[in-house]
Amino acid sequence: MAKLESLERSIAALSGNRALAHVHSAAANRIHTPGPVAQSPSSDEFSTTETIDQPAHGGLLVEDGRYINEQLLSRVLENEKELQSAIDTPRSDASTFRRPPALKVEGLLLTRYPDKTDLFTLHPHQWHATQLWQTFLNHIDPVIKLLHVPSTQPRIFAAINRPRDAPPDLLALLYAIYFAASTSMLAEDPTNEKKLLEACQYQRGLEIALYHSDFMDCPTLTSLQAMAIYQMCVRYYNPGRSGWVLRGLVIRAAQSIGLHRDGKQFKLTPLECELRRRLWWHLCSADSRAVEDHGVGMTGKGEFCDTEFPANIDDQRLPASATVPPESQSCWTEMTMSLITTIANQKRLELHSALTGNAPGKRPAEIVQEVKDHIYNAYLQHGDPNIPIQRHGMLLGEILVVKMEMYVHQRALQAQSRTTPVAERLELQAKALDVACQALERTNQLFTDELLRGYRWLTSTYMPYFILTYILWHLCVYPIGLHIERAWLEVNRVFEMTKDPSWPDPGPKWAIITRLREKALQIQHTQGDSEQVAQPESPPTGAEEAEAPTESFFDFVNWDMGMMGFPDWTALVQSVDLIPSPVANCQM
Repeated sequence: MAKLESLERSIAALSGNRALAHVHSAAANRIHTPGPVAQSPSSDEFSTTETIDQPAHGGLLVEDGRYINEQLLSRVLENEKELQSAIDTPRSDASTFRRPPALKVEGLLLTRYPDKTDLFTLHPHQWHATQLWQTFLNHIDPVIKLLHVPSTQPRIFAAINRPRDAPPDLLALLYAIYFAASTSMLAEDPTNEKKLLEACQYQRGLEIALYHSDFMDCPTLTSLQAMAIYQMCVRYYNPGRSGWVLRGLVIRAAQSIGLHRDGKQFKLTPLECELRRRLWWHLCSADSRAVEDHGVGMTGKGEFCDTEFPANIDDQRLPASATVPPESQSCWTEMTMSLITTIANQKRLELHSALTGNAPGKRPAEIVQEVKDHIYNAYLQHGDPNIPIQRHGMLLGEILVVKMEMYVHQRALQAQSRTTPVAERLELQAKALDVACQALERTNQLFTDELLRGYRWLTSTYMPYFILTYILWHLCVYPIGLHIERAWLEVNRVFEMTKDPSWPDPGPKWAIITRLREKALQIQHTQGDSEQVAQPESPPTGAEEAEAPTESFFDFVNWDMGMMGFPDWTALVQSVDLIPSPVANCQM
């Protein structure tokens, strides 16, 4: 009963949880901004941007009980019952071909007091275990950089050789490594039933090991590393909210051992400090994805944190015996990609405050330029696109920064009124679509680049929902104009990729994206038929533009602009121009 009460308290704590806390360019006119590669955010920086004014729109509770408060998505569903029914259906007609089968994560909470001997019957043979460890080093460690391999590898091999002598939290890490390696191999051959059974076997081993480590009451750095690795890999099997809910528990467990406080406050060794920093900021970045994956923006008063960013170093630069903290390197390292993600996410906090007016200071465009310059100067200029992991990080950096540019351009669209000259509106619309297309083009490159195939098990689980939502909305409201063919090309590429048997389930929001695409196609066909009948010689210009009709709004986005908030700093599509182009008189 005591454990059940502890679990209930942990789950209840989720209600107060919030979202926690790239760009390679050949342009010669970049502003080189000085500063350290990675600096620790102060407690003021962390808390002031987390206290978010609640938007007037309180979200939506759809018929199946699912709550959605991501502004654009909730308003689409509120006004379009057909789309709401799409998300109510777990397996729509668009996803009947989905593979691989989902794995449930509830076993971590509901496991039945297993005997510890089960741990050893689930353990692979030693040779297979060493192969799984090497697969982990090749395909998982580069993109989920939590471990310090030189100090961890001896412990791993000791546990492989003598699993009965290993502590439960180390066994949990071992099974998480096995699960991750099996996942990356299954992604290459999703029809391999043996690999799927192995993944299920190692998942069960992880659950038992965590139970015997008393994870809920006595988490350790090692058991938290195991959970962080497991949660990133389980995305491949299960895109539902259970992973997000579970992450809330992990964040609370991390706070219970003080990961939100920098290790130097407790006089820990440099290695311990770095491992804690890596893990904390990984959890923050992973949690920030919830609004795009599930339409739920975490809001509320921020909690104190003084954990510094990890250093930009290779593992070999930090021996376990070190007594002096390492200095960040001015080159591409094993930590560079993680730092790009972390810094971009933190800068989105600042951008959110600037766009919502919650804090005085820099203009949004200045913030975007600053992060673009910083990421380029500190990291991307040192990258070699011929090296797979560096190409991966460079593309990811570009995507994150271009998404921030999407914010700014969409807010500029929102600021336009009906009295704004049509030519100016058209220019802003074209620019916003251009930036969105850039983001989707880079995302598709990340998905399809053969050099990056070894990391596709993870990248394929990050569906660009915000980009697709904005582009499809634009194609519905403005079915003709600049960049339209380009936008359709990239959208159709995404849909073709998801038909691949190896592609993971894109999640419940995919049904909405599918319906939006169907509507955009219908409007495109209607527009084409209208053009054949009317056959205008040229679009209206000059004085004719001023008299262009603006009263024909696209029904499902005809919302009060004052209600369109920026509910969470991770939301990448919130502000949209609701005044349709005079050349696009579209109705549903």
